[in-house]
Amino acid sequence: MAQPLLQFNQQIIQLIAQTRHSTATIAGMTIDIASGGSGSGWVYDDLGHVVTNYHVIKTLERNLTVQFVGRRAVAAQIVGVDPASDLAVLRCISPITPPPLLPLRTTPVQLGEVCIAMGSPLSFRESISFGVVSGLSRQVPNDYGFIEESIQIDAAINPGNSGGPLIDWQGQVMGVNVAKRVDADNIGFAIAAEIVGDVVPEIIAHGAVLRGTLGISIGEHWADDGSDHQVITVQRIRTTPSQFEIGDVIARINNIPIVRRYDVRKILRRDAIGTVLTVEVVRSGKTLQLAIPVTPRTH
Repeated sequence: MAQPLLQFNQQIIQLIAQTRHSTATIAGMTIDIASGGSGSGWVYDDLGHVVTNYHVIKTLERNLTVQFVGRRAVAAQIVGVDPASDLAVLRCISPITPPPLLPLRTTPVQLGEVCIAMGSPLSFRESISFGVVSGLSRQVPNDYGFIEESIQIDAAINPGNSGGPLIDWQGQVMGVNVAKRVDADNIGFAIAAEIVGDVVPEIIAHGAVLRGTLGISIGEHWADDGSDHQVITVQRIRTTPSQFEIGDVIARINNIPIVRRYDVRKILRRDAIGTVLTVEVVRSGKTLQLAIPVTPRTH
């Protein structure tokens, strides 16, 4: 029994040695230099872009720095932000050779997977904590609604961990540490790699994320046929007149099956604005095809 544990322990040690240099401490001051703040980040690509949380840097308007493990802090600037997903991208102002990127995971995360949270909690640099994925598809509330499809973990995260990577046993980023329940123990959350992969490239390309809307609010409900699955329904109509009705089940958009709220949001990206989508809905047992224009989302 001791030998497998020894091997597992050695694998974790090697994994940390391979990934720790790609994490960073983010620090800065408010515009009046009255207070400072810090958080964590990680190297996203070969160009040295650093991903962190929006809430880490939103008030740090002066003396913003990035400090990679084992290196001096260097001045940084904000490339762009997306408050809705609580993600931000930085880059170093001074020319440096960035550490290796941490690859973003592209396969689904499984319940019970081993995970490691990396970052600088309470300014304790290069800290790691170990745990498992204890929940999937959580909604994490923020000032702009909630972050979809978040990963729940029991690895310890604390103030300062925000923006740091949550890695799997292969060293891939499965999420970005974002929050914890302050009224409970060992309930933390990370923004899923799927969200990061959708949002960060747009931040890098445009400085912000532009989303579209169908003029409705949606929610998840148990199917009316008594089966054990949930469907996406129209909860509120925001634009009138509308072809939708309250309670419509959204089955497909442009022939893409809709099984999660995020499936809809994933379709309503920048390039969808100004187009007309074919939305298949089920209403009172009948299947209807609606032609719905996509307009820019303003809230």
